[in-house]
Amino acid sequence: MTSLQERFGVSSAWLLRGKYVAYIVSWVAFGASIFLMLSITPGLLKLLMEVLGINRWARSAVHNFSFFFVGLTGLCMVIIVENYLRTAVQKNLLLRRIAIALGSALFLLAASYALHGFLFHLLTT
Repeated sequence: MTSLQERFGVSSAWLLRGKYVAYIVSWVAFGASIFLMLSITPGLLKLLMEVLGINRWARSAVHNFSFFFVGLTGLCMVIIVENYLRTAVQKNLLLRRIAIALGSALFLLAASYALHGFLFHLLTT
C-alpha cells in the first residue's frame, strides 16, 4: 500500500495540506467573485431592457425569471470549478488552475461592472 505522499508526489504531509488549503481558499474566492458578478446581473438586465425600449410587462417577466437562470448558472460554474481545482491538487497543476479560474472570474466581474456603468451612462445622458 502506498502512502499519500507517494501517491500525490509530495515530500511532506504539510505540503499536501497546504495545497488543499490553497484549493479551498481559491474555491471560496471564486465563489465570492461569481456571487458578486451574479448579484448585479438582474440590475444589468433591467438597464439593458430599458436602453432597448422593451415594454414594462416583458421587462418584469424577464427580470423575475433571470433570478432563476442566473442562480442556476452560478451554481453550475461553482461546481465545475470545484472539480477543476480539486483534480489539480493530484496533478500538481494547482497554481496554474487557480490563476485561470480566478482570472476568468475577475475578468467577468470587471466586464459586468463596466457594462453596467456604460448602460447607466447611456440612460442618464
